[in-house]
Amino acid sequence: MENYPAPERGYVYILGVKDIELPVCKIGRTARDPAVRCAEINQSSTGDFLWEVTHQIAVNDCQKFESLVHTKLLPLRQRRREFFNLHPDDAILAVQSILASVSDVSAVTIMEAQKENIDVSKAGAPPRKQSTRSSRNTLYAHLLHGFTELLGIKGRPFGQLNKPSFGISDGHEGVQWNLAIYPNDGKARVGVNLEGLQYSGWPIATLIKSELEIPALLRLVPDILDPQDITLRFARDAWQLSSRPKILEDTLGGCEFRLSEITDGLWRSILTEAIGCLNKDRSYHGRARQAVTVLRKDGADANSTFMLVSPHLTIWTPIDPLSDSIEALSAAIDRLKPVHEWASKVSGG
Repeated sequence: MENYPAPERGYVYILGVKDIELPVCKIGRTARDPAVRCAEINQSSTGDFLWEVTHQIAVNDCQKFESLVHTKLLPLRQRRREFFNLHPDDAILAVQSILASVSDVSAVTIMEAQKENIDVSKAGAPPRKQSTRSSRNTLYAHLLHGFTELLGIKGRPFGQLNKPSFGISDGHEGVQWNLAIYPNDGKARVGVNLEGLQYSGWPIATLIKSELEIPALLRLVPDILDPQDITLRFARDAWQLSSRPKILEDTLGGCEFRLSEITDGLWRSILTEAIGCLNKDRSYHGRARQAVTVLRKDGADANSTFMLVSPHLTIWTPIDPLSDSIEALSAAIDRLKPVHEWASKVSGG
């Protein structure tokens, strides 16, 4: 039997992505106004969407109830993250069902739960109806939903709506599908992505070593539809604890390349630079340490700094974010399917 501290009245809240409908939510607890807690999360977050409170339930023991909810919904929880692959409106139905099934946690009135004199009128509210969006955000939502439906995935969000880019990936630990939107530039892209992370056996290292031995990607290019519309970028990620600061030396090979431009010599040169971003002493199963120049708001640092680095492969094709054509999105995915199959096969991920 799990031991809990003394019961504390408060709220179990559900947060949804602000301004865009996505099948993802955050579920947490607080003894204060959930709106205040949501504002704190938005202020402290560096890599997630902006959130809004969609639902909340006042209970006599918010910590115990949150733990029960998290346990019940564990199959829908994203690994190592506090996100659930569940639309907020579906999440509140699940939370209400869990509350109805337990005897030692009960709902309380708003006045009983609140610790401050604040407006908490949403407590226990029924599922919300989809709000009216601006045409732009509705269009983005259309793209995001279309992407998840075409690939048959639940999706994992990344970026922030108030940042230069945001989007959604399939969340796979290895080769990933992703859709990135750049609202300030009016651009979007569908991509195949493999980061320099451990995952299971450092798949980025497996891919690089395999391609250096037999460049299978080059053999694939003649059979790819419109390779001139597909861009390859091999980047160098610098690591400062868990964050990745911008650096001057971020692009391997010096720039991005159209897939149709890549020759055997160029590909081997990029791969050689990429494997140098991994730890040779550990059979390349780890990050290397290199001198890099950090870029800050006021410009590049005067001196380079030795930091851990790792390679990061992205191969993408553009789409029009202002188009409501699912056919165009489907065509972009089809164009990249051979690339996804290649990356998955040669990396083992």
